[in-house]
Amino acid sequence: MEEKNLTQNESLELISKMIRETRNNLEHGGGNIFLLWGYVWFFVSIAIYFLLLKTGDSRFHLLWFAIPAIGYPGMFYLLKRRNKGAVTFAGRVITNVWIVIGIVCMLLSIYTFIDHKSYPILFVISLLINSGVAISGQIIKFRPITIAGYVGIILSFTMLMVPGLNQLLIYAFFAVIILIVPGHFLNLACRRAKGNNNS
Repeated sequence: MEEKNLTQNESLELISKMIRETRNNLEHGGGNIFLLWGYVWFFVSIAIYFLLLKTGDSRFHLLWFAIPAIGYPGMFYLLKRRNKGAVTFAGRVITNVWIVIGIVCMLLSIYTFIDHKSYPILFVISLLINSGVAISGQIIKFRPITIAGYVGIILSFTMLMVPGLNQLLIYAFFAVIILIVPGHFLNLACRRAKGNNNS
């Protein structure tokens, strides 16, 4: 088969097209995935905060595992329901970034339960997740996600300045600014795109 050499303009157009396709795939139902993870993260964090505040029983930290236990089945359900287009290179990059971040966060969480030494687990996980959001926003060139990720990265360092249980409130707040708000923006962008296509 004969290979076709692309001009610089054709190469840039191809890359732009792949980014647009990835963004469209993410917009069509992608906001719901952000909202699912965001609301689960938020409510689990708040529940753990109040349970620890009332009882002081550290076993309630096991509830952190409710986030992946609810989030992953919900995400797979949403992915199955939505009509996905062709998987682009940018889409695969985003997926692989989140697979790595998910594995690292899970290993950190498991290690924390095995070795009870105190170290800033919420700070590290916040920094990882916020970085993943910023990377995703940069790849698909969707400004609300990029801004949310960078704001989250900067605010992650407040976790090192806030003592005790109050860190859980900041951690819950991250779910709002990096997942819930961008999730609503994604759904709004999708509705606008559908409106423009129908008109």
